[in-house]
Amino acid sequence: MMLRMSDAVEEAGVVSVHVLILLLGCPMACLPKWRILLHLASVFLITLLLSCSGGGSHPPPPYEGSLRVYNGGSLEMWHLHVTPSVSATWGVDQLSPSYLVPGDSLTLTHMYPETYDVEASFSDGSFDRVYDVSVYDGQTTVLTMMNTGTGSVAVFNNSGLTINGIYLTLSTSSTWGPNQTALPLYDQGTLTLTGISPGTYDLKVVFSTGASVTLPAFNVTSGVVTTLQVI
Repeated sequence: MMLRMSDAVEEAGVVSVHVLILLLGCPMACLPKWRILLHLASVFLITLLLSCSGGGSHPPPPYEGSLRVYNGGSLEMWHLHVTPSVSATWGVDQLSPSYLVPGDSLTLTHMYPETYDVEASFSDGSFDRVYDVSVYDGQTTVLTMMNTGTGSVAVFNNSGLTINGIYLTLSTSSTWGPNQTALPLYDQGTLTLTGISPGTYDLKVVFSTGASVTLPAFNVTSGVVTTLQVI
């Protein structure tokens, strides 16, 4: 017959009482003193062990992993932001108020296993972004961030229309290349294009109406965000 844990504890308690009654009712010469103490100690230990084992299994430990970020560039890393990929904001600066010198690293622990976006900013104003970095339960994901010496272009839609296409190319190029946005850019919205090598560029936007406008010959500088107003 199988006993539940609570039944076993209760059973042990009953046994201890029965043994105690039996011993108390026995003449002193019936059992040696050491045997009496041994019986009582054994019953006490069994009762204690059964009661400490609890009535169920222990809950599993929380799922968590770690992310180790290295500064693989030649400049100090001044800011580091890590946020779940589904988040719309970058969250707090993981380095503040400190910084990472080249070759140094920072390990973020107790992270829930999922994908994260990581942004590192360097002392010259340049930054590096890596998207969809996976963190696994019980493991440490290692990521190296570098100052690439690139710039970025922020396109602000102030036209009152929806933009369906954004094309960026060097002013010396004869083709526009691929569309830089996969989703519509609505009025008052902003799209930032990153990782752009320094140089002179042209940008063309195509509206949902089919009309288009070109913003020619603007400069992209390393570590600087160039803002363009589409009106």
